[in-house]
Amino acid sequence: MWNPDLFDDTLHFAAAAHEGQYVPGKNYSYVVHLMGVCMEAMRAAIIEEAEDPNLVMQCALLHDTMEDTAVTYEILIDRFGKEVADGVAALTENSELPKKQRMPESLKRITRQKKEIWIVKLADRIWNLREPPAHWNSEKCGEYLEEAKIIHTALKKGSPYLAARLSDKMYTYKSFLKP
Repeated sequence: MWNPDLFDDTLHFAAAAHEGQYVPGKNYSYVVHLMGVCMEAMRAAIIEEAEDPNLVMQCALLHDTMEDTAVTYEILIDRFGKEVADGVAALTENSELPKKQRMPESLKRITRQKKEIWIVKLADRIWNLREPPAHWNSEKCGEYLEEAKIIHTALKKGSPYLAARLSDKMYTYKSFLKP
């Protein structure tokens, strides 16, 4: 079972790191996204009896810290250890690569991690396949859906439960594509 004190510590760290950030296109705190991803990932970890539910929980709460805040890999190692830092690093797209290469390269790094990290990536995309930001056009929504298909193909064996959830979300998301 996961450790509630570790959850509390990790959540407070992530909330402080993302302070002042909002879910894109929404007027609520980015922490809602982190909690949604964590809830989705933890449900899968429990259903599928993940070996390390604490790793799932921590990486879910921290998954965007290196990408969207001043938190570095070194800070994560010092605060949460190498395994968590490596998981978050794998979940972080390399902004130095061209946009089209970022997700495939990240997925290669994720597949070299424990299945717990696969779970977090699947949960993140599931949560993100909600109503897109109002400023996204149909083309952007289509690209996002195509990227979800790539994630599904690469990681579906990591969590059959989340693979099925992602498949359902992709089907529903098609309604945001305008002809």
